[in-house]
Amino acid sequence: MLAVEDLKIRIGNIDLLRGLSFTLGRGETLALVGESGSGKSLTALAIMGLLPPAMQVHGAIRLDGRDLLALDEPAYCALRGRKIAMVFQEPMTALNPVMNVGAQIAEVLIQHGLLDRQAALAEAARLLDRVGIADAATRLGSFPHELSGGQRQRVIIAMAIACQPTLLIADEPTSALDATVQVEIIELLAQIRAESGMGMLFITHDLGVVNRIADRVLVLYGGMAMEEGDAQDVIAAPRHPYTHGLIAAIPRGNARTRPLNPIPGQVPGAGRFPPGCAFFSRCPRATDLCRNVLPPLSEDGHRAWCHHVGRKWA
Repeated sequence: MLAVEDLKIRIGNIDLLRGLSFTLGRGETLALVGESGSGKSLTALAIMGLLPPAMQVHGAIRLDGRDLLALDEPAYCALRGRKIAMVFQEPMTALNPVMNVGAQIAEVLIQHGLLDRQAALAEAARLLDRVGIADAATRLGSFPHELSGGQRQRVIIAMAIACQPTLLIADEPTSALDATVQVEIIELLAQIRAESGMGMLFITHDLGVVNRIADRVLVLYGGMAMEEGDAQDVIAAPRHPYTHGLIAAIPRGNARTRPLNPIPGQVPGAGRFPPGCAFFSRCPRATDLCRNVLPPLSEDGHRAWCHHVGRKWA
């Protein structure tokens, strides 16, 4: 359904994304995982056609065989919300504060010519009920500031699924919510995907949530792919030192008895990565080969881009 092929994004002479490729099938969830600055949200914005004009994009992004990078803005507008939808990271700012939530959900259906205003508002009430907002018909008239963070995120999800898109992109949809609401939102997204058969690109920096929602996982760092495979396989037996470091850094138990185990160092700034592996400066097993030569890809179901992929990282 979705095929991203050798996607490169530059601003000036700085490479932000360096040849990313992946696929996503119908009814499948692919998790994009990595620290801030790894290229996750940049990839999502490229798929949505929302990158700033100053950024140069090369490669191909195909949805059902159609190259999205070849579309002009009116053609892209016809796809956004209809075929591709996005749940943004911050529910506090993703909604229009001066429109009630019913009008905001209905607007998607009206703009794409699917329903008239009256029918769209009725559908908006059904969608609010579907995403778990009680007394949905009354809540249509509520403004965003009258809702909790979890309720606002549910409204955003209702807007995203209103036109039954082929692809749903969820960009860290639980990062601003408390732990209990996070679980509820993840379960809701999983239910919607199972019922609709859409493909979902789930973006997160938290490997702890990947097993709950993803079929496959793609680990990014410095605008490059580090590892890809079945979610359970990657988490149970990571093959790349970066993935191993992310898993080791997950908090477990009492912080006093089991201190955090962070990855040493920090992500270099854009344009400061070596010509070889992007993780070179923080990798405990890096060699000059890693710094100077792009790592090869191990060609099996659980893939890793590493010169030392066969070595133990524990």
